[in-house]
Amino acid sequence: MLSFDNKIHTLSGLKMQKTHKKPPLSEEGIFLPPFCRGSLSVEAALVLPLFLFFLLTLLSALQLLSFSIRLQQVLFEEGLIISEKVYDDRFREESYAAEQILLKLDPKGTIPVEGDLSGLDFSGTNLKDPEITDLNVRYRAKLLFDPFQLFHRDFCQYVLFHSWNGYGHGLHGNREHGEEIYVYITENSEVYHRSRECTHIRLKIREVTGSDVKKLKNAYGKKYQSCRHCHAKKSDPHLYVAEDGDCYHNSLTCSGLSRSVRAIRLSEAGNRRPCSRCGY
Repeated sequence: MLSFDNKIHTLSGLKMQKTHKKPPLSEEGIFLPPFCRGSLSVEAALVLPLFLFFLLTLLSALQLLSFSIRLQQVLFEEGLIISEKVYDDRFREESYAAEQILLKLDPKGTIPVEGDLSGLDFSGTNLKDPEITDLNVRYRAKLLFDPFQLFHRDFCQYVLFHSWNGYGHGLHGNREHGEEIYVYITENSEVYHRSRECTHIRLKIREVTGSDVKKLKNAYGKKYQSCRHCHAKKSDPHLYVAEDGDCYHNSLTCSGLSRSVRAIRLSEAGNRRPCSRCGY
């Protein structure tokens, strides 16, 4: 039988054990108070969707940036080609330039543009001026991951080149104050031209068939004859005519089509007479 002092000591020991009892172990082996149980699961459920949303939005923005850089590169490459081919009328057509740009883009899958490739607007492109190459593309960009449809922006990308025509004073013989005007002549020519764009030296050439030649007429209403230099025949697989010419040719390198044009000072024109079209 316990004495009164022993009972007091036993009750004090039990109270101390109850007071210093450790909190329950979590599954990770960490002691957590009861009110903290399950808090990590709630935080993960809230943070993970926000992280995924931010990640997908960032990837979409990077994809838009990559497309913009690629488009600018294609515009630059095509602009250089057109500037070099200033003598070829085909390269000075806006529709042809747009077609070449779309072919070079060659996107793999969907692009971040409303309407995909058809959403690229080339109406701002201007190739009418033979001295300037102006390629302009407008489009309405979008993010491929945009569940709330919040991002829609209008973009415009362009390049501007001076055509590589080889004339410091321009194609039309422009001059600075006090300088002599320049004119243009061809090999063994009897006339000089004030404009590099004169139809006598800048021929508009197109490819035709033998059956076409029989019924075609030039700009003056005359029928085309066989060239005395290349001796073209209507049975040849490829025939070429100039809008202002009077012969058909079987080669683009025929001397009847080619023009070796050079610029000289007007004082060096000698006995050459002015062109009836551009020589004033």
